[in-house]
Amino acid sequence: MIVSQLWQYPVKGLAGMTLDSIRLEAGKHFPGDRRFAVTNGHPKQDEALAGHWVKKSFFLQMMKFEELAAYDCDMAGEVMTLSKDGEEVLTADLSTEPGIRLVNEFFAARFADRLGGLPQLTRVTDGAFTDTRAPWISLGGTASVDRFGAATGTAPDARRFRLNIMLETDTPFEEASLVGTEVRLGEAVLRVEAPIGRCAAIDVDQATAVRGPHYLPLMQREFGHTDLGIFAEVTKGGLVRPGDHLTRVG
Repeated sequence: MIVSQLWQYPVKGLAGMTLDSIRLEAGKHFPGDRRFAVTNGHPKQDEALAGHWVKKSFFLQMMKFEELAAYDCDMAGEVMTLSKDGEEVLTADLSTEPGIRLVNEFFAARFADRLGGLPQLTRVTDGAFTDTRAPWISLGGTASVDRFGAATGTAPDARRFRLNIMLETDTPFEEASLVGTEVRLGEAVLRVEAPIGRCAAIDVDQATAVRGPHYLPLMQREFGHTDLGIFAEVTKGGLVRPGDHLTRVG
C-alpha cells in the first residue's frame, strides 16, 4: 500500500483540501482537521460553543445538509475561503470577531429557516470535531472506493468518505486486515484500531451535492458489512507524504 492522497477537512461538513505532506503527532488527530464546525441551532448548542468535543448532532453536517458538499473550502492559516462552482462566495479571517460574524451570517442566510436557532461557528480548543472523541485519524484504500462505486453505479470518489489518508490498494477492503496491527507510514508509526462504520453521509454525491439512494443496505448485501476505511492512532509522530509506503511493524 502506498499513500496516494492526504486530505484535511478544516471545517466539519465542508469540502476538504489535499496536502503535499503532513507531520503527524503521537496521540493527536490529523493536524488541522475538523478544527472548526458550524452549529445547527440545537437547543443545547452552547455546549458546542464551549470549545470541547461534542457529538456531531450539534453541527451542520452532510448527513442532513447535503448542500454543504457544493462549497469548496480552502484554509490558509486562519483565513477561510469558500467557493461554489469555481466562484469565491466568502472569505473570512476566523481569528477575528468580524470574520466569525461573516461566517455565521453566511450560513444563517442559507439554512436558518431549517434550524432551531442561528448557526454559529465554533472552534475546538483541543482535538478535533471528528465523529469519535478518540484521537484517531482515518485511512482507506482506493480499491475499496472503486468497489463501492461499481456496486452502487456511482463514480468512485474518495471525498464521499472523508478519509485523511488515501492508500493506493489492489484489493477492496484489504486495509481492514490491518486492524490490530502497527504500521509504519513515512516517518510515522500508527496502531490500527478499528474499521470505520459508515452513515448516511455517504449517500451524498460530492460532485453534485445531491443526495442519492440510501447505500448502507446495499453495502450490507454486497459486502457483508457497512465499513469503509480504518481508524488508527499515531504512536510515533513524523512526516508523511504521497508516495510513502505502508509497512507492518507489529
